[in-house]
Amino acid sequence: MSEIKKIGDAFSKALANNPIDSTLNRSMGICFTYLGLYEKACACFEKVIDINPEGSFGYYAMAICLLKGKPAFLCEKKTIDKSIEYLNAAIMIEDFGIFQYLMAYIKYDYYSRKFLNIKPDYQHHLDRAHSIGISKEDVYSIFDLLKVEMPDCFEDRAGFASNK
Repeated sequence: MSEIKKIGDAFSKALANNPIDSTLNRSMGICFTYLGLYEKACACFEKVIDINPEGSFGYYAMAICLLKGKPAFLCEKKTIDKSIEYLNAAIMIEDFGIFQYLMAYIKYDYYSRKFLNIKPDYQHHLDRAHSIGISKEDVYSIFDLLKVEMPDCFEDRAGFASNK
């Protein structure tokens, strides 16, 4: 965490000189996310989207930040809806496995665990993520950013050895 704070300080100084740099805002947003400063992270990712609305990463990052380090299961429905909206925007721009995997997690943790129906369901997104391709590192990075445990059924489905 102290390393992230140092890196964040460097990005902050660079942003003071160039506040509309998409890469700097993205990097600063990631630092804020790791530090649990979600409001500040969202502000950075909103700038990323404003600067480059055709870029998918800002939408993906906003979907993560909206959950504020809580399991999707514990979030309000309006937060889940907004997170899914951002993810759908990212997927419309670029259909990456990591985006589909995050969508699968949100739909699993919020809808499936509460025995609520949603179409397509989490299994559809998991299958899509694996058909597109997703690395073990990408999967673990999602849960590191979310600050939640990976559901066992996701590890089993992916064939990853447990990191627990």
